[in-house]
Amino acid sequence: MNLEDRISLHNRMARAYGDAYLRQGVQDGEKFVDVWKFHPDCMYASPYFTGDEAFKLSEFPEESARASTMEAKVYSLRFPDWKPVDFKHWPADNGFVMKTRWQGTNNDTGAVMGFYSYSFIDTDDNGDVVRWETHVNSEYSDFLDVAIGVHGPFHGTHEYTDALDRRLAEEGLTV
Repeated sequence: MNLEDRISLHNRMARAYGDAYLRQGVQDGEKFVDVWKFHPDCMYASPYFTGDEAFKLSEFPEESARASTMEAKVYSLRFPDWKPVDFKHWPADNGFVMKTRWQGTNNDTGAVMGFYSYSFIDTDDNGDVVRWETHVNSEYSDFLDVAIGVHGPFHGTHEYTDALDRRLAEEGLTV
């Protein structure tokens, strides 16, 4: 794949992510990763979501695919209008960076809460994702305390998704 094609792909990948969340379709199972192709050895890392651990997405394919839907559904319980209010991305030859301002209105108090997330996606010469890294700012902990009743940093591959599952179960919902 030549440089122009890779940058075009990285733009499409970033826009697919931002658009799916903007439409609030992810909470209903809409996938933003249809345009994303993952290398079998793709690693995911996040100091907030997995602690010091990085893991192969292929080792947890169901949980990885489900986690985005679970997260959006859980957040929308307290923040029904939760979505990106600002989304920027920067494509490069080896991947792209996304900066998202997430925000929603607490349906119990009317307070608007939000946070920033930053994702770094590295791709190989074929455009397959080989590493995905996510970081969040300090506002995220306060947001999570309201949204799911607990905040991180979380450790390992299941602590965060277990917290999402518990919150869904409290509402009698599943994903």
